[in-house]
Amino acid sequence: MAEAVRHPETRDVWPRALLMFAVGLLAFIGLALVALKLIFATAPYPELLGAADRGNAASPALQRFPEADLAAFRAIEDSELAKLGWEDRANGIARIPIDDAMRMVAEHGLPRWSVQADDCGPVAQAAPRAPQSQDCLTATPPSKEPQP
Repeated sequence: MAEAVRHPETRDVWPRALLMFAVGLLAFIGLALVALKLIFATAPYPELLGAADRGNAASPALQRFPEADLAAFRAIEDSELAKLGWEDRANGIARIPIDDAMRMVAEHGLPRWSVQADDCGPVAQAAPRAPQSQDCLTATPPSKEPQP
């Protein structure tokens, strides 16, 4: 028997084709990166200096100190809730502090505006010129007879 000569297979890998594939792949990746950069702007926007001070209707006026603004707003609300005075003096509509109003409701309960004429005393004393008080005083009491 003759011994077979061993030779490497030369048709398995074509170096030129492998090199062309690698170059094509790198070119494709590079073009894809450039295309993505053009499509999606990934750079952060520069800070818009003075945009809030211009008062342009297209841009909102941003708060510089939101915590302080909220504290000032709540202080104004608290002072409004603690005031005693007239809302509409001609119609007899007054404002009382919220603490006093809560205490009065806790002590006396809420007034029933559709009460009978003999129960109008507390309503008329609490708000004598209120329209509900006038309606209560002029209302006719319902009859005590049973309805058929």
